[in-house]
Amino acid sequence: MNLAFQEQTVGRHKYSGAPLGGTNEFDKADYAATDKDGNPVIPENAHVRLASAANNDGAQILRRPYSYNDGANFTAERWPPWRQEMEYDAGLFFLCYQSDPRTGFIKLFDKMSKFDMMNQFVTHTGGGLFACPGGVTEGGYIGQRLFEKA
Repeated sequence: MNLAFQEQTVGRHKYSGAPLGGTNEFDKADYAATDKDGNPVIPENAHVRLASAANNDGAQILRRPYSYNDGANFTAERWPPWRQEMEYDAGLFFLCYQSDPRTGFIKLFDKMSKFDMMNQFVTHTGGGLFACPGGVTEGGYIGQRLFEKA
């Protein structure tokens, strides 16, 4: 993909990490900015726009991506048609943290699964949901707050 398409898909400049229209990685994205033709600088279906709290009634998650690259696996069939193939084993582990998946991840994912330009490059292979109880107070026990009434 050419660089401009990659940046439009993500909504950030590839080399600096800055939001489109910005200069530094941690610049605040300007979702109201338009180009000379009146088009949004950050496209309506760009990943950063769809995932931002500003465009999801404040819904947000703490996310941590981890890339991996385990090289290539070579395979050869011993029967017709005797194909030889190479499978590249690389990808991204995506972890996210929030207090309530219903108001965090699920709310964001619903919009992103329908409109995100990045979907054409993503293959989901698994998932899980884990409860992580808060800290323990003196005299208490692990997970105690999970059983207390709000």
